Amino acid sequence: MTNVLVTSLIGHFVMAAMQDDALKALISDLGEGIVIDPELLEGCSVAAHDLDDMDAAQAAEVAAHVFFTLFETKVLEQTGESAEPEEGEWSGLVNGFRFVIERDGDGDLVVDFSEAPSVSSSDA
Repeated sequence: MTNVLVTSLIGHFVMAAMQDDALKALISDLGEGIVIDPELLEGCSVAAHDLDDMDAAQAAEVAAHVFFTLFETKVLEQTGESAEPEEGEWSGLVNGFRFVIERDGDGDLVVDFSEAPSVSSSDA
């Protein structure tokens, strides 16, 4: 019974690692320049008319909603790090991926996702 359990756990971790790699590749390919429009925000706790005045936590909510909607991945953690409404820029993390929301040249809010830099033990 123990060997079956160990084999099952190894299989689970291998599948999780493959899914993580697939998500990283998907975000690398499609994670930039995502326009935040009212249709994309359907069901989000932050309404479209509140976007300009978001705080960091609300920006993380918006990014998490977009992440879940587009990448069909459950959001386990979200953190807003900065909010600069006057400059039209917000940032933080969703599931370990960095997000930046900013206003583009057309006046639309756009979110970009990227891999967050890893913190080495010398940085901690």
